[in-house]
Amino acid sequence: MNKPAFPKSAFFAVSAFLFLFHSACVRFVPPALEDPDVVFDRIVFSSGLNQKADWAEPVGEKTRFEKGADPSVYAFLSFGEVRGAHALLWKWYDPSRNLYRATDAIGLGAEGKIHDRYIAWDVIHISDDKPTGQWTVAVFLDGDLIASKDFDSFSTVPVSPHKRALT
Repeated sequence: MNKPAFPKSAFFAVSAFLFLFHSACVRFVPPALEDPDVVFDRIVFSSGLNQKADWAEPVGEKTRFEKGADPSVYAFLSFGEVRGAHALLWKWYDPSRNLYRATDAIGLGAEGKIHDRYIAWDVIHISDDKPTGQWTVAVFLDGDLIASKDFDSFSTVPVSPHKRALT
């Protein structure tokens, strides 16, 4: 016995119907993205800091610091928003890329609070015994690197030539 052939047009129609039916029933919803706990804004260097009762601003923003004229280098962070409590750590590297200074963990924000703006800063003093060249500041938030920036320390005082030993 010969079976009647299933028309190709009917097969196409049934396939299209099943595809549309399943497409209408199944929805792929992308996962919702949570707002970040901390919104990092920027890092700048300055030669001074204007500190007020509950705020501070960098004074003399720059990336080149002259020994003798600029006794300190302030690294200044600003955040757009901070939610909850976090730990901030600063690391300063000298021109030879050796760790010059690392802070202990510093509290940032507070549990259960949201700050619309937040600032933090750290400072080193660039006395004559500090090497000249490109320094780097790296800032870590909750153990993760959030910013790294370089600044230059230079001297305009001429270096005296080596004296020869008299023989």
